[in-house]
Amino acid sequence: MSGEPQGAHGWGQPSGQQAGFAGEPDWAALADQHESEARRRKQRRVIGAVVGATLVVGGITATAVSVAGPGKGDTPAKVALNGASTAPADPSAPATLLASPADSPSGSASAGASAGASATGSAPAKATSKPGSQPPAATASGPRDPLTVISSASTDTAPLDPATLFAATSLSIDGRTWTRVTVAATSPCWKATTGGLGDVITPQGCQTMLRATYASGNSAVTIGVAVFDSRAKADAAQQAHKGQVQGLVTSGSTSYCVTAGCTNTHAAVGRYGYYTVSGTLKPGGNTADAAATAAGPDFAGYARGQLLARGR
Repeated sequence: MSGEPQGAHGWGQPSGQQAGFAGEPDWAALADQHESEARRRKQRRVIGAVVGATLVVGGITATAVSVAGPGKGDTPAKVALNGASTAPADPSAPATLLASPADSPSGSASAGASAGASATGSAPAKATSKPGSQPPAATASGPRDPLTVISSASTDTAPLDPATLFAATSLSIDGRTWTRVTVAATSPCWKATTGGLGDVITPQGCQTMLRATYASGNSAVTIGVAVFDSRAKADAAQQAHKGQVQGLVTSGSTSYCVTAGCTNTHAAVGRYGYYTVSGTLKPGGNTADAAATAAGPDFAGYARGQLLARGR
């Protein structure tokens, strides 16, 4: 049995192998297997990298397309900004703010679009005044309110006499020329009144009664101005008015309207009460005169204007 080769019983080395330790691994085969697996792993990494890069590029492309917006022929998306659209119809055109009727609360292009346009860079127009602001008050050196000035003796300090107050020597009223006949200042005031007017103005401290008579033919109108210290006293006399001022004539002339009954007017402005009495210079006392009666309110207006002029 010693003469038989060992290979006959399976103890020998496989064909083509050199003898060695029993059960030793095939290192060459293992090396080939390891190299093959390494190549496959490298291929998988390359494929994975390519796929990942493709996905990233695809995502970037999709994002760029979304941001760039629609191409020509597509309806541009609207982005509301105070009723305006910021997307131009042509992507190549510069972006502007366009009025959008659909975005306007009123359903039509409105001032909001114009206001929004200023957001493109143009500076808004400056307001000429602040909201709710008031006109500047008159300063001490500025114009004064005439009525305020003549409402108190402390501010109404201009010279006061009938010739200055009734400065016009003639007036044209209703197509007639009225000539100043005479003037007078009477104190105490009641001596120039009748019908109870003195009882009204005396308690209010009337200082003097200034009068002037204007005549046109035989028609005559006398203006009377009662001077008080304050507007409150003049208003009180006006509220309690009764009677009238007496007609004034030159010495030696026929008197007129020295008793109650003639047409008269009465009013107050500032610290003054002003009155008119209208009649005729013909003998007869309180005889009515149509021309004088019609002119009475105009003479009252003249007196008021002269009094307010003191405050200017």
